[in-house]
Amino acid sequence: MPQQPLPFDPATAGDRAAALRRWRRVAGFYLAVVAGLWLAARLVPRLLPDAIGWPWPGFWSLLRAVGEAGLVGGLADWFAVTALFRHPLGVPVPHTALVPQNRDRIADGIATYIDSEFLAPDRLRGQVQRLNAADQVAGLLADPANRAQMADLALASLPRLLSRGREAALREALARAAMEGLRAMDLRPMVARLLRDAMDSPLFEALIQEMSDHGVVLIHGSRPHIRDAVANRSKWWMPRTLDRSLADQVTDALAGHLFDLRSPHSEAGRGLRLWLREIPDRIQEGDPLGERLASVLRNAVDIKTLRLLAHHLIGHLKTAALEDAANPDGVLRDALDAMLVSLARELEQPSTRARLDAAVEGAFLAAIPGWRQAIRSFVTDTLKAQDAADFSRRLEEGVGKDLQFIRINGTVLGALIGAALYLLDLTFG
Repeated sequence: MPQQPLPFDPATAGDRAAALRRWRRVAGFYLAVVAGLWLAARLVPRLLPDAIGWPWPGFWSLLRAVGEAGLVGGLADWFAVTALFRHPLGVPVPHTALVPQNRDRIADGIATYIDSEFLAPDRLRGQVQRLNAADQVAGLLADPANRAQMADLALASLPRLLSRGREAALREALARAAMEGLRAMDLRPMVARLLRDAMDSPLFEALIQEMSDHGVVLIHGSRPHIRDAVANRSKWWMPRTLDRSLADQVTDALAGHLFDLRSPHSEAGRGLRLWLREIPDRIQEGDPLGERLASVLRNAVDIKTLRLLAHHLIGHLKTAALEDAANPDGVLRDALDAMLVSLARELEQPSTRARLDAAVEGAFLAAIPGWRQAIRSFVTDTLKAQDAADFSRRLEEGVGKDLQFIRINGTVLGALIGAALYLLDLTFG
């Protein structure tokens, strides 16, 4: 069935204006006819006295009554219809041009009517319940062709969603969200887990041995500084050879202790490893060391680093996603189809449909208060912003020929009433 155009569709404004002018001429023609009858009934008996009794006695009197009553009815209805939208004949008669003069009040009335009759929660609740959103979604997803179209639509929108401008905004938002998350998150459990995993790694022993070897080399390289430090702190009467021997013994002892740390079987090595393995437990138990390590981690990751990380991550994901979306057998297409099939199966359950319908109804009704005020304000402001004469013209064109039929009916009905009253007067007079 072809859809009828809306009464105020701008695309049909010219047709509506032409139709209104045509029906105005039709109504004017009816008024001209009864005016012609009245004029003929007045002039013919005067100009042609011999025709007074033609075609039967009283004919011209009846015609005069018909013309007078039709003319009165037509003029009265013309005045009434015209007075709604403008001053008749341009004369500012009181209580005329009602629509343009009361534009604001009409706008408020239309907005109030829409609000009370269409946006009331009780009325909308019934409409939402009759919508059966879950049944419609389930029926849509049950058809493989519909699922394919939905997947095509989603994949076709990827290039626009991943455009350069949106990518930059997404990168910035992701970096800021990650930074805020780091600031708000308790990192101590993660630090403890990282330390525990590091100690369980095969590289842990290699790291200790490398650090021990580096410490031994450092101690031996510092032998001259240790000799000077011992000599500077020694008594004046202490022999220099004894100071040198003492400094070398201290250096060799330190180097030997650092070397013993390499082996997990030495006493020093066992003590070091036991102390290190206690650190994750201490952090989880609230040791201040955990917070200090978490602060170091937070300070090490700044917004610039996160932006760079997000840039690389999103860039690689974007390239991979666009290449896969262009592939008819891509992973994204299969994943979307699988997701839609799973959703269709889930919607086969009555309980799931009931929850979805309840969720849609609840969300819709929760949004109604804000919508009502916004829609009411939009209707009122839009109508009040229009020029009063233009508002009146568009309203008259929207009503169309019906008002002109009022004029036609008034003319015809007036003529019939005039004839009836004349015949009644003739019968009982």
